Amino acid sequence: MIEWLDAYFYFIVYSIAGWLCEDVYVGIGKRKFVNRGFLYGPYCPIYGCGALIVLYPLMLLGDHPVLVFFGGMILTSALEYFTSWLMEKLFHEKWWDYSTYKFNINGRVCLLNSTLFGLMSLVVVFGIQPFVERWARSIPLQTMEIFLGAFTVCFVTDLIVTCVHLIKRRNVLQKMHAQIETMREQFEADTMQRRLDMETQFAELGERIGEWVDTRPDLEDLFRDFNANMEKIQKIGSQRISKAFPARRITGVFAPSHKIARTIRERIADAVNGEEK
Repeated sequence: MIEWLDAYFYFIVYSIAGWLCEDVYVGIGKRKFVNRGFLYGPYCPIYGCGALIVLYPLMLLGDHPVLVFFGGMILTSALEYFTSWLMEKLFHEKWWDYSTYKFNINGRVCLLNSTLFGLMSLVVVFGIQPFVERWARSIPLQTMEIFLGAFTVCFVTDLIVTCVHLIKRRNVLQKMHAQIETMREQFEADTMQRRLDMETQFAELGERIGEWVDTRPDLEDLFRDFNANMEKIQKIGSQRISKAFPARRITGVFAPSHKIARTIRERIADAVNGEEK
């Protein structure tokens, strides 16, 4: 039981430490405070998880720093790759992209970061962890349990709020995708335009969309809903998350829809506003 409490305590310590380090690193470059966390609170769970997968298997290699370096490099890179893949599957967005870095794998991990993770593993195993272990042992069990319980409540609440926010955004993207498919089908039927891929079609025929909207007052509700969903996407985008992950972008089946939405929104809005006047 105590070993599990210790592991949870380590997770919290390194989640907070990772958040602090990343915020300081980014903040110095931008000369302002930036919350680099996925969640609202002052912690980055990926650092806590990374510390645990490094500590428990690699502490056994304490006399072999080279093995600790390469082991930490591989384990943490695997964690970063899996986290990037999972978040993209869940929310249809790529949260970071190392495609411009040399020796990257699908833009999810890169050699530079992996090397830094290996160095951090050495610092954690040989420098920080002995101090953290002594700190954990100095805390009375009851105090530790209260602290961990309070943190759990805050952490789970934070996680739920953030996930609900992102699920709402994903649902709006799904609606927009369906609406654009409907518009494309109607546009093809009305103009007898040969079928192209969605993004190419609207990019090439963008000049005619405004005129087409004028001829289809029966689709006014569709256009209004489309504009409303575009506004929702802007609001649900969350300035905090956008600042924390500036490279975040929509991926998968929704990527073309989002690009098209930006292209045609202004023309549709002008046409609909013209009808109101």
